[in-house]
Amino acid sequence: MLRSFVVVARTGSFTVASEHLCLSQSTVSQHVRRLEDLVGLPLFDRDTRNVRLSPQGDTLHRYALRILDLMDEAMTSVCGPPLSGTVRVGLPEDFASSRLAAALASFVQRNPEVELVITTGLSGELFRGLSEGRHDLVFAKRLSGSRRGYVVRTEPLYWCGSATAPRPVGEAVIPLAVHPQPSISRERIFDALNAAGRPYRIAVVSSSVLVVHAAVMAGLGISAFTGYAMPEGLARVEEDLPDLGVMEYVIDRQASLSDAAEALERVLVDAARGF
Repeated sequence: MLRSFVVVARTGSFTVASEHLCLSQSTVSQHVRRLEDLVGLPLFDRDTRNVRLSPQGDTLHRYALRILDLMDEAMTSVCGPPLSGTVRVGLPEDFASSRLAAALASFVQRNPEVELVITTGLSGELFRGLSEGRHDLVFAKRLSGSRRGYVVRTEPLYWCGSATAPRPVGEAVIPLAVHPQPSISRERIFDALNAAGRPYRIAVVSSSVLVVHAAVMAGLGISAFTGYAMPEGLARVEEDLPDLGVMEYVIDRQASLSDAAEALERVLVDAARGF
């Protein structure tokens, strides 16, 4: 709450502050409201154009800066010397750009001597890169029955279509927008449709989440996403389609990790379980 408050005070904007913090604007606003509820006073004077500290907010701001500096000093003292070195992590594209962004940004801010090398891609490609020694750790989806890594979260997989364009579910042959092999969601989609005896055709194939998202948005086909990774503009499709089950999100890693890589692993676990 104090960090959100300080960044809003510095930037004079909830929107700009949310970009700096890698949080949604609503989350930053909620942080400030909760802080105002705690002190029982307004901390900002707001109008249609400006956000300025109130007299009470100005007083709290001076204390907040000192509190945050002391907290950073305490964490460094408790956790030992600053981390350094290079950490190579593999992440799914949708999580690297959204769900895990705030956690990654916070890690980098707290550990400026660590070089964070992020590779995005499909889960199969990321696991292969880990086996070849190109990543220190990977956060990705795994197939049911696979023994890769350890589970940090499970989520239902849903059929998704455009929230605005006509949905092509009623067609005799279902058009699909999918990733190329190796793709966990692609395999799950094909297995479910084949088991149900539903004919389908591949309308769009792309390794990019943005391209698959755009194809579904345009009504070219349907695809599948977990609920909390569903891109904006898409909606669940439930019209007579087979269940897709749940996806397991796991972390897999090299047997030996640096202190910095182990610290990032803990950050990813906490972030994944806290969505």
